[in-house]
Amino acid sequence: MDYYFKKIDYHDRESLGKIIRVIENVLSENTDGVKKTRALAAELSEMIEALSPFIQQHTDAVCPDCRKVCCINKHSYYEHEDIIYIFALGEKILPYKTRVDDMEPCGFLGNAGCTISRSLRPYRCNWFFCTPLLEQIKNISAPNYRNFIGSSEQITRKRENLLEEFKECAKKTYTK
Repeated sequence: MDYYFKKIDYHDRESLGKIIRVIENVLSENTDGVKKTRALAAELSEMIEALSPFIQQHTDAVCPDCRKVCCINKHSYYEHEDIIYIFALGEKILPYKTRVDDMEPCGFLGNAGCTISRSLRPYRCNWFFCTPLLEQIKNISAPNYRNFIGSSEQITRKRENLLEEFKECAKKTYTK
């Protein structure tokens, strides 16, 4: 029953497909729990997009001059939690190349940064901050820094709520 929470082998399309089918099956139910899951996903998306300009301002200041690309293929794959969130939004995960070395630059990395909307990126992509980026962010005023930390914590709690709600829906779907 907890198959949808197992580690995904991103190079195994069959395994990924099974997890996607389970998630789609749960989200296809017309229950209050699924409606709540979808509402939480929409709220989470809005929260991420609201914080995006702040993060973008700092990545614009740090990333273009970086000599070591943090955005590599092995970090570009969606975890099962990401897939739940993305599908709850009514979106699909973007296809990625499976025969590319994990240490190569991310396939979604363009000349101006990530080509994926921040609210549709894998969670770890949004919340990875290298040392230079953290130093850049720490240079802002204390109130703005506290707002950033508070927003990040709210996003994490909202994501946890979404995943718990989905898990309850999955239990009901698979124990009928």
